[in-house]
Amino acid sequence: MDESTLWSTLCRGIESTWPSQRHRGVGVVVGCSGGADSVALLRALHALRGPECAGFLVVAHFNHQLRGDESATDEGFVRQLASDLQSPFECERGDGNQRDEDGARQQRRHFLTRVARRRGCRYIALGHTLDDNVETVLHRLMRGTGPAGLTGIAPFASLGSDAEQTDFVIARPMLSTRRELIRDALREQGISWREDSSNASNEYKRNWIRNQLLPQLQTEYPDPTAAIARAIRGQAQWAECLSSLADRWLESNLVKKTPLVFRAEYPSNDAPESGQAVVVEALRQCWIERGWPLQSMGMPQWDALYRLLIGQGGSALTLPGNVHANLRAGFLTLTQADRR
Repeated sequence: MDESTLWSTLCRGIESTWPSQRHRGVGVVVGCSGGADSVALLRALHALRGPECAGFLVVAHFNHQLRGDESATDEGFVRQLASDLQSPFECERGDGNQRDEDGARQQRRHFLTRVARRRGCRYIALGHTLDDNVETVLHRLMRGTGPAGLTGIAPFASLGSDAEQTDFVIARPMLSTRRELIRDALREQGISWREDSSNASNEYKRNWIRNQLLPQLQTEYPDPTAAIARAIRGQAQWAECLSSLADRWLESNLVKKTPLVFRAEYPSNDAPESGQAVVVEALRQCWIERGWPLQSMGMPQWDALYRLLIGQGGSALTLPGNVHANLRAGFLTLTQADRR
């Protein structure tokens, strides 16, 4: 590999984030839409692992069937790419009705999980980039996210907290790579990809952020994406410290895990480990462990729950996901009612 090429720069970035010796002999499901980012990730992993490991790279494509013939062509493109790389191919199709961003994302996630389980793969690799990370943080910011939401997308994360999910790891090894570099590297190598025409539509909030907000910011700031990326890195470092304090708070205040019962308390300026940011992070960790819905828990909901815990918000509260909080005799109990 010519070390001076853009393609080699892209591969080195992936290798430094996710060394191939960690996953060369392990099955990896690569989510591939046919777009530039996922095509680059798939081809780079194939090159880094070597052709002898092609059978361990499972190419997975979910066809939402939202764009008619264009969606069908995307599917055919990815199928052919998998064949060219001599990798197994998996595909499922939606009903063509799921236009909600979060709903579509969940469909893909469930599909990739099924493929990983069926194929016995350890990792699910996704082609998210530095630009995606910045757009995600801006999206979360506009929705009123808390400090944890400003840390961006995790490069590696367990699929979930359930026993059946902790064995699977989501890997995003291109989170430090700019979208522009990926496309330039593909052009340099003469590698084709598919362009999703819906990316030009501002119907979706993330597209509006990409197509309208960031270009507008660039008229006043030279490189807002790079600046926000630096802020994300700083926020992630701060979050590590916050997580440690949250663990200490849970050790002192978590009374029971099933149901969740916490010792109610009043905040103290002398005990920073019991401040609102720490307590909210501790509660957020509990939400993740139980698989309760996080996206609907914005700062107003966390604020209300914190006030309830410290005795300043009544005695009961119903939160997104039908999670019920009750304060009684100095203890806060959290339960999730049957959502049926």
